[in-house]
Amino acid sequence: MATEQEKQELIDTLKFTPRTYRLSLWGYGGEIAVAKINKEQYEYWTDKDEADLIEHATSWLDEEEENPVPESARIVNDGAWYETEGHLDNMSGCEFSDHNHITILDENNEEVWDKNLGYGLEDEGVTIDSDEIMARNHDEVNYAFCFQSTEKGTFFDGDIYLKQPFDPKKLLITTIDFEGWELVAGVQYDGEEIEGWDGYDTTGKGYYANVFEV
Repeated sequence: MATEQEKQELIDTLKFTPRTYRLSLWGYGGEIAVAKINKEQYEYWTDKDEADLIEHATSWLDEEEENPVPESARIVNDGAWYETEGHLDNMSGCEFSDHNHITILDENNEEVWDKNLGYGLEDEGVTIDSDEIMARNHDEVNYAFCFQSTEKGTFFDGDIYLKQPFDPKKLLITTIDFEGWELVAGVQYDGEEIEGWDGYDTTGKGYYANVFEV
Protein backbone atom coordinates (compact mmCIF):
# COMPACT_ATOMS: atom_id res chain seq x y z
CA MET A 1 0.00 0.00 0.00
CA ALA A 2 1.25 3.46 -0.89
CA THR A 3 2.40 5.75 1.91
CA GLU A 4 0.89 9.21 2.43
CA GLN A 5 4.07 10.73 1.02
CA GLU A 6 3.87 8.56 -2.11
CA LYS A 7 0.20 9.48 -2.55
CA GLN A 8 1.03 13.18 -2.27
CA GLU A 9 3.89 12.84 -4.77
CA LEU A 10 1.48 11.19 -7.24
CA ILE A 11 -1.04 14.02 -6.77
CA ASP A 12 1.70 16.63 -7.27
CA THR A 13 2.83 14.88 -10.46
CA LEU A 14 -0.70 14.68 -11.91
CA LYS A 15 -1.32 18.35 -11.15
CA PHE A 16 2.07 19.46 -12.56
CA THR A 17 2.14 21.40 -15.84
CA PRO A 18 5.23 20.61 -17.96
CA ARG A 19 7.58 23.60 -18.01
CA THR A 20 11.18 24.66 -18.50
CA TYR A 21 13.30 25.47 -15.45
CA ARG A 22 16.75 27.07 -15.38
CA LEU A 23 19.76 25.62 -13.54
CA SER A 24 22.67 27.92 -12.69
CA LEU A 25 26.04 27.37 -11.03
CA TRP A 26 27.50 30.58 -9.68
CA GLY A 27 30.09 31.97 -7.30
CA TYR A 28 33.81 31.43 -7.81
CA GLY A 29 35.75 29.31 -10.27
CA GLY A 30 37.90 29.92 -13.32
CA GLU A 31 40.38 28.23 -15.60
CA ILE A 32 43.41 26.08 -14.87
CA ALA A 33 46.14 24.50 -17.01
CA VAL A 34 49.06 22.20 -16.32
CA ALA A 35 52.11 21.61 -18.52
CA LYS A 36 55.21 19.47 -18.56
CA ILE A 37 58.50 21.36 -18.08
CA ASN A 38 62.12 20.28 -17.90
CA LYS A 39 64.55 20.30 -14.96
CA GLU A 40 66.27 23.53 -16.07
CA GLN A 41 62.94 25.39 -16.21
CA TYR A 42 61.93 23.99 -12.84
CA GLU A 43 65.21 24.96 -11.14
CA TYR A 44 65.04 28.49 -12.54
CA TRP A 45 61.48 29.18 -11.35
CA THR A 46 61.38 27.25 -8.09
CA ASP A 47 63.46 29.95 -6.37
CA LYS A 48 61.51 32.86 -7.91
CA ASP A 49 58.53 34.65 -6.36
CA GLU A 50 55.10 33.59 -7.59
CA ALA A 51 54.59 37.16 -8.88
CA ASP A 52 57.58 36.72 -11.22
CA LEU A 53 56.14 33.50 -12.65
CA ILE A 54 52.72 35.10 -13.10
CA GLU A 55 54.26 38.07 -14.89
CA HIS A 56 56.16 35.73 -17.22
CA ALA A 57 53.05 33.64 -17.92
CA THR A 58 50.81 36.62 -18.73
CA SER A 59 53.20 38.97 -20.55
CA TRP A 60 52.80 39.85 -24.20
CA LEU A 61 56.07 41.27 -25.50
CA ASP A 62 56.47 43.47 -28.57
CA GLU A 63 59.14 42.44 -31.04
CA GLU A 64 61.36 45.27 -29.83
CA GLU A 65 61.03 44.37 -26.13
CA GLU A 66 63.72 42.25 -24.56
CA ASN A 67 62.49 39.16 -22.73
CA PRO A 68 63.88 39.22 -19.16
CA VAL A 69 63.65 35.42 -18.89
CA PRO A 70 66.51 33.34 -20.35
CA GLU A 71 65.34 31.38 -23.37
CA SER A 72 66.15 28.04 -21.73
CA ALA A 73 63.86 28.87 -18.79
CA ARG A 74 60.86 30.19 -20.72
CA ILE A 75 57.64 28.23 -20.24
CA VAL A 76 55.07 30.57 -21.82
CA ASN A 77 55.18 32.59 -25.03
CA ASP A 78 53.07 35.73 -25.57
CA GLY A 79 50.85 35.24 -22.53
CA ALA A 80 49.39 31.93 -23.74
CA TRP A 81 49.70 30.07 -20.42
CA TYR A 82 46.81 27.77 -21.45
CA GLU A 83 48.64 26.31 -24.47
CA THR A 84 52.32 25.98 -23.67
CA GLU A 85 54.70 23.70 -25.55
CA GLY A 86 54.43 21.04 -22.85
CA HIS A 87 50.66 21.41 -22.41
CA LEU A 88 49.04 18.42 -20.69
CA ASP A 89 45.52 19.44 -19.66
CA ASN A 90 43.29 22.44 -19.02
CA MET A 91 39.68 23.06 -17.99
CA SER A 92 37.39 25.78 -16.72
CA GLY A 93 34.26 25.86 -14.61
CA CYS A 94 32.63 26.58 -11.28
CA GLU A 95 34.51 25.51 -8.18
CA PHE A 96 32.78 22.65 -6.39
CA SER A 97 32.65 24.32 -3.00
CA ASP A 98 30.24 25.21 -0.20
CA HIS A 99 31.06 28.86 -0.95
CA ASN A 100 29.25 28.55 -4.30
CA HIS A 101 25.63 27.92 -5.27
CA ILE A 102 23.44 25.74 -7.46
CA THR A 103 20.11 27.45 -8.15
CA ILE A 104 16.91 26.36 -9.92
CA LEU A 105 14.61 29.09 -11.30
CA ASP A 106 11.11 28.55 -12.70
CA GLU A 107 9.65 29.99 -15.92
CA ASN A 108 8.88 33.23 -14.04
CA ASN A 109 12.53 33.53 -12.95
CA GLU A 110 11.50 32.73 -9.37
CA GLU A 111 13.76 30.63 -7.18
CA VAL A 112 12.58 27.04 -6.73
CA TRP A 113 15.68 25.54 -5.12
CA ASP A 114 19.03 26.93 -3.97
CA LYS A 115 21.80 25.03 -2.22
CA ASN A 116 25.51 25.31 -1.54
CA LEU A 117 27.52 23.63 -4.29
CA GLY A 118 29.43 21.06 -2.24
CA TYR A 119 29.29 17.51 -0.93
CA GLY A 120 26.40 18.50 1.34
CA LEU A 121 24.27 18.05 -1.80
CA GLU A 122 24.48 14.31 -1.21
CA ASP A 123 22.20 14.86 1.79
CA GLU A 124 19.61 16.14 -0.72
CA GLY A 125 19.93 12.97 -2.79
CA VAL A 126 22.17 14.50 -5.47
CA THR A 127 24.69 12.08 -6.98
CA ILE A 128 28.30 13.32 -7.17
CA ASP A 129 30.67 11.58 -9.60
CA SER A 130 34.31 12.65 -9.14
CA ASP A 131 37.50 12.15 -11.14
CA GLU A 132 40.94 13.78 -11.19
CA ILE A 133 43.49 15.37 -13.52
CA MET A 134 47.04 15.28 -12.17
CA ALA A 135 50.42 15.72 -13.83
CA ARG A 136 51.57 12.58 -12.03
CA ASN A 137 49.07 10.56 -14.09
CA HIS A 138 50.96 11.34 -17.30
CA ASP A 139 53.90 9.25 -18.39
CA GLU A 140 57.43 10.70 -18.36
CA VAL A 141 56.52 13.88 -16.48
CA ASN A 142 59.05 14.78 -13.79
CA TYR A 143 58.40 18.50 -13.46
CA ALA A 144 55.28 20.55 -14.11
CA PHE A 145 53.95 24.10 -14.36
CA CYS A 146 50.43 24.94 -13.18
CA PHE A 147 48.57 28.21 -13.80
CA GLN A 148 45.19 29.17 -12.36
CA SER A 149 42.96 32.10 -13.33
CA THR A 150 40.25 32.76 -10.73
CA GLU A 151 36.93 34.37 -11.65
CA LYS A 152 33.60 35.31 -10.07
CA GLY A 153 30.16 35.09 -11.67
CA THR A 154 27.91 32.55 -13.40
CA PHE A 155 29.74 29.56 -14.85
CA PHE A 156 26.83 27.40 -16.00
CA ASP A 157 23.29 28.35 -17.00
CA GLY A 158 21.13 25.69 -18.69
CA ASP A 159 17.51 24.68 -19.25
CA ILE A 160 15.75 21.63 -17.76
CA TYR A 161 12.45 20.58 -19.32
CA LEU A 162 10.34 19.06 -16.54
CA LYS A 163 7.30 16.81 -16.90
CA GLN A 164 7.20 16.28 -13.14
CA PRO A 165 8.07 18.48 -10.14
CA PHE A 166 11.81 19.13 -9.73
CA ASP A 167 13.53 16.36 -7.78
CA PRO A 168 17.16 16.84 -6.63
CA LYS A 169 17.54 13.06 -6.50
CA LYS A 170 17.57 13.14 -10.32
CA LEU A 171 20.61 15.42 -10.42
CA LEU A 172 24.07 14.06 -11.25
CA ILE A 173 27.03 16.43 -10.93
CA THR A 174 30.41 15.42 -12.36
CA THR A 175 33.49 17.04 -10.82
CA ILE A 176 37.19 17.00 -11.62
CA ASP A 177 39.91 17.45 -9.02
CA PHE A 178 42.43 19.33 -11.18
CA GLU A 179 45.72 19.50 -9.27
CA GLY A 180 43.83 20.11 -6.03
CA TRP A 181 41.20 22.50 -7.44
CA GLU A 182 37.84 20.74 -7.79
CA LEU A 183 35.68 22.08 -10.62
CA VAL A 184 32.30 21.06 -12.02
CA ALA A 185 32.73 19.27 -15.35
CA GLY A 186 29.08 18.50 -16.15
CA VAL A 187 25.50 18.31 -14.88
CA GLN A 188 22.79 15.77 -15.74
CA TYR A 189 19.12 15.66 -14.80
CA ASP A 190 17.14 12.44 -15.04
CA GLY A 191 19.87 10.91 -17.22
CA GLU A 192 20.04 13.82 -19.70
CA GLU A 193 23.07 16.07 -20.02
CA ILE A 194 22.24 19.75 -19.45
CA GLU A 195 23.82 22.11 -21.96
CA GLY A 196 24.74 25.20 -19.99
CA TRP A 197 28.25 26.37 -20.81
CA ASP A 198 26.96 29.25 -22.99
CA GLY A 199 25.86 30.89 -19.74
CA TYR A 200 29.49 31.63 -18.78
CA ASP A 201 29.51 35.24 -17.51
CA THR A 202 32.38 36.03 -15.13
CA THR A 203 34.85 38.68 -14.00
CA GLY A 204 38.54 37.95 -13.44
CA LYS A 205 39.72 38.06 -9.81
CA GLY A 206 43.36 36.96 -9.85
CA TYR A 207 46.10 34.53 -10.87
CA TYR A 208 48.07 31.76 -9.16
CA ALA A 209 51.07 29.91 -10.58
CA ASN A 210 53.68 27.42 -9.47
CA VAL A 211 56.19 24.84 -10.64
CA PHE A 212 56.57 21.51 -8.89
CA GLU A 213 58.35 18.19 -8.96
CA VAL A 214 56.05 15.28 -9.81
